[in-house]
Amino acid sequence: MSMNMIRLIKEKLNIKSSHSGSTLIEMVVSFTLLAIFLSTATVIISNVTNLYYHVRGESYARQVGDIVTQKIVSEISGARYSATNNNYNPVIYTESSLSVGDGEKVVGNSIAFYDGTDTRVRIFASGYASGKDPNDDGIFQIFYYPIKDETDSTNDRVGTYWGFDKKIYNGYKITRMNFAQANTSLNEQLAAEYNIADVHKDQYPSNVMAVYMTLKSEKYGEYNICRFVKMYDYPEDVDDFIIKASEN
Repeated sequence: MSMNMIRLIKEKLNIKSSHSGSTLIEMVVSFTLLAIFLSTATVIISNVTNLYYHVRGESYARQVGDIVTQKIVSEISGARYSATNNNYNPVIYTESSLSVGDGEKVVGNSIAFYDGTDTRVRIFASGYASGKDPNDDGIFQIFYYPIKDETDSTNDRVGTYWGFDKKIYNGYKITRMNFAQANTSLNEQLAAEYNIADVHKDQYPSNVMAVYMTLKSEKYGEYNICRFVKMYDYPEDVDDFIIKASEN
């Protein structure tokens, strides 16, 4: 074999070896860049997914909160007031179980008043009670007190409960609901407990009620809601609401 032939074979082997090394480095770099890209993409997708569920959960909570608070506003705004009969005026009860009706558990406190039809009602959020359906806890309820007509018994009515269909809650439960006259220190205390900023009792007249509510979902987490309601039949400059431990 001539020297020229040997030289050509060596050159071809060197070129082939050089090309093989270059291809391996490119593959390593490519896979490294791909791994970095996939890792970054995974983090971005995870963050976007979490943000999506957070926004969706907040939207659901806002919808539930709006439905419940709109009903509360429609009831409380028509609460009656009497300058001569204090028993006729709104009362906030701190009892953990209703002393009327079926003794429902209460999460937070409750408010009782006479509505525009002169029917006494109690508004509250129910907690779980032994012997009750577990699906009945964490829901908004109104208890309509019994009516006893001394002159015509046909007008008598037993106490009844009213509440929304459970489907409107979208998996949320009300874990706490509180009421406070807006111009009292109780309102400021509740605002701090519910992490609601910039609530000061001096901003409100006596006829404004503060409503606080916590909604919780196992899937979306916990959200606090606050609404203020004006009671149009209630004077703006009266003493504080009566707050009682129970009705008994």
